[in-house]
Amino acid sequence: MTPLLVVAASALTVGVGTPLALRRLHRLERWPTLTAWLWLATTLGALAAVALAGLLLLLPTGPLGSGVAELLRTCVMALRMALSTPHHSSAETVAGMLLLTAVAGGLLVGGPVVGLRTRRAAGRHRELLALAGRPATSLAGVTVLEHRRPFAYCLPGRLGPVVLSSATLHRLKADQLAAVLAHERAHQVGRHHRLVLLAQVLRIGFPWLPAARLAGKAVASLVELAADDAAARAHGRRQVAAALAALGDAPVPEAALGAAVVSATERVSRLLTPRQHGGALTLLAGVLLLALPIAAQLVVVALPLARVAGVPICPLG
Repeated sequence: MTPLLVVAASALTVGVGTPLALRRLHRLERWPTLTAWLWLATTLGALAAVALAGLLLLLPTGPLGSGVAELLRTCVMALRMALSTPHHSSAETVAGMLLLTAVAGGLLVGGPVVGLRTRRAAGRHRELLALAGRPATSLAGVTVLEHRRPFAYCLPGRLGPVVLSSATLHRLKADQLAAVLAHERAHQVGRHHRLVLLAQVLRIGFPWLPAARLAGKAVASLVELAADDAAARAHGRRQVAAALAALGDAPVPEAALGAAVVSATERVSRLLTPRQHGGALTLLAGVLLLALPIAAQLVVVALPLARVAGVPICPLG
């Protein structure tokens, strides 16, 4: 099997098969932050495989001239023979260009779109807080909005404001309120907004890639579980569960992370359910689902390159 076929198979496995398998490994929720990074690494690994396949298709075989250019042509020919890539043709050139364009274009589109959208949403909301919000009494860094629905969320940045509704202050008991604030502070300390933004960049830039589409929703859910766990370590799982139940599924504005986003019912059940053993094996399985295809493509490309490095007509070292 040629390196090109192995790389293509790796891209298909990591981009489609691995995320579908990760969705079924529910015990990965025991390590929400690690699992969020695993989802992001899966998407990035699939994109790297796609880009590598494009490069293999674009390896040139035409004459490059004389002198140094002729030496480079000889090296490229030796590389092509070692990697067993197809001979140069318009079809391979177009395919390679399309693959590389898809990866580069997705990054160039997704990054600015998400960055601009998030910056505008956060700016508008900060203006709203400046006009309608009021500092919470005896709660440093907390802004209160008058609203009859309970909600709690935080804006990006370690020093970003935590926003509570007046209904939240009236409904929650003191220990429950402390648990909610710990949840929001965990988002800020852990910089969970960055994970969510990266997942959004990949989702918007690469809607054709299943791993990118699934990672967007998975990461948003996992950072909430990570904040739940941080709050539970400080205030107890029952207090966090009670606070989530009181908040319900209240929506939060764009560019914010909130204690009641995703499904509050599922998170309450997770907090109150005793943890089962065997999660480490599930985490290992998740890592292997990503690592094995990536390792396979690296091996099949690196070994021929290592052999070519020793060819006398191609003094690469």
